[in-house]
Amino acid sequence: MSDVCLILEGTYPYVTGGVSSCVYQLIKATPHLNYSIFYIGANQEGVGEYRYPIPANVRIIKKVFLFDYSLEGKMKKLGHKFDPEMILNFHKDIQNKTTKSFGPIFDKYFDPESRVLDPFDFLQSEESWNLLEKLYQKRFNPIDAPSFIDYFYTWRFTHYPIFKILTSELPKADVYHAMCTGYAGLAGVMARHKFRRPFILTEHGIYSHERRIEILQSQWLYNTDNDIRARRQLPIFKDWWIKVFEYLGLLAYQQADQITTLFEGNRQKQISMGAPPEKAKLIPNGVDYPYFSGLAKLPRTSKRLNIALVGRVVPIKDIKTFIKAIAFVKERFDNISVEVIGPTEEDEAYYADCLQMVTILGLEDVVKFTGKVNVADVYPRLDLLVLSSISEGQPLVILEAFCQGVPVVSTDVGSCRELIFGMNSDDKALGASGDVVPFGRADLMGQSILKLLTDDNLRTQMGETAKTRVEAYYQEKISVGNYLSLYNEFFADRFWYGRNRI
Repeated sequence: MSDVCLILEGTYPYVTGGVSSCVYQLIKATPHLNYSIFYIGANQEGVGEYRYPIPANVRIIKKVFLFDYSLEGKMKKLGHKFDPEMILNFHKDIQNKTTKSFGPIFDKYFDPESRVLDPFDFLQSEESWNLLEKLYQKRFNPIDAPSFIDYFYTWRFTHYPIFKILTSELPKADVYHAMCTGYAGLAGVMARHKFRRPFILTEHGIYSHERRIEILQSQWLYNTDNDIRARRQLPIFKDWWIKVFEYLGLLAYQQADQITTLFEGNRQKQISMGAPPEKAKLIPNGVDYPYFSGLAKLPRTSKRLNIALVGRVVPIKDIKTFIKAIAFVKERFDNISVEVIGPTEEDEAYYADCLQMVTILGLEDVVKFTGKVNVADVYPRLDLLVLSSISEGQPLVILEAFCQGVPVVSTDVGSCRELIFGMNSDDKALGASGDVVPFGRADLMGQSILKLLTDDNLRTQMGETAKTRVEAYYQEKISVGNYLSLYNEFFADRFWYGRNRI
C-alpha cells in the first residue's frame, strides 16, 4: 500500500524529458511519502536501463506493455457471452461524448473479480466479427466504404492497448496520479472506479493534441499483424485514431477528481475538450533555482557564440526547422557554435534525416549532436537557448537556462510566451527574456536568433530579466508545495468514498 501511485506513460524512469524530470523532482522532494509507479510502455524491447535514479521512497515499479496480450488475474465466471447491446450503447456514448457506460462495461468484461469472459478471446470471436460487420454497415455507404479488412484491423489495433490497460492490476494506493490522459488517464479512471480512491490528472502538454499532430504527420498506420499499410481511405483511419485519444481524454477529464496543468492556455484547452472548469487548476513547473543559478560560468574557449537546443531528436521537437534557422543565421553571422543536446535513439530515421540536412546545408563544422549529456554542464557555457518544438507544455529547459541568465528564442507553443514575456501584469513588467516565433518558420526564427546574437547589450539585459523571472515565479519549492497540498487534501479524508485505505 503506497501513499501515491504515479501512473506514467512512456516517461520516468526509462525515458528522459520534462515530465520525467518533474516526476523525479516530486518524488525526491517528498521523502516522507511512499510511491508506487505504474509504468506504461509499448513493448518490453523498448525498455532499457533506468535514465534516472530511483529514490528509496519508491516501493514498487510495475511495468505494463500495451502490445503484450497476456491476461492478468482470473475469472470467477466462465462461458458467458457478451451483450451486443451493451457494446453498441457504449459506442453511442462515445459518439455523444458521454462516459456513463464505462463502469458497467469495465465490471462485466474487464475486472478480474466480476468479468464473465476473457476480453482478448472476445477480440478473436465470431461475435466480435459479427458486431464489427454491423457497425461497419451502419457507419459507411457501400459505394465509398473503405476496405472491411482495413476497418477490422484498425478496430483491433485501437482496442488491444485499451484492453491491456483495463485487464492490468494496479498497485493499491491512497491517491492515484496520472501524468497524462491517454492510456495513463484510462488507468487512473479504472483505479478510481475499482478502488474508490481519488484520481488526480496532470497534463504538461495536451496529450490528445500531441497524438493528433503525430497521427496527421504519419505516412501510414499499422493495420495488420503483418504490417500491411492501409492506404485506401487513410484519412478515415487517421480520424479514427484521433477520436480514440480524444475519447480517452474526455473520459479522464470527466472522471478525475482534480485536474492540473501548467498554464492558462492549457487549462482553457482542457475545458474546451470536456474538462469541468471547477476541477481544473494551475500548478506551474519549477526548477531548483539555487542549484542552477549557482553553477559557475565556464570561460570562453573561442570567440564563437554558443547556441544550443536541448531536447529529444524527434519530429515533435522539429529539429529540422532549427537546422534551417541556423543555416539562415550562418549566412549572415558565422561566428557561432551550435549543439543539439538530447537523446537521438528514440527515432533513428528522423535523426538520420537531421544529419543529412546538416550535411546538405554545409553545417558540419557548426552543428553538433551530442546525445544525452548532463545539462548542468551545458547552461554555463551558453549565450542563447533555442526551442523549435511544434508542441510543448512548460519546458523545464527554458527555466533552467533562465537560472543561468541565458535568454531563449522559442516557438510560440505551450507556455513559452508566458515564460518569455510574463504571465501576469507584475511578471510582464519585468520585460522580455527572449523572443517567440511561429512554429515551422525557420526564417523568422533565424531573424530572432540573429537579433540577439548581434546585440550584446540586449542579450545581457534579457538574460538578467530571465534570472529574475524564474527566481520570483518558477522555483521547485513552489511547485512541489502545490502538489503536496493537493495530496494532503485527499489524505486528510481516509474515508473518501466511504472506504478506508482499501
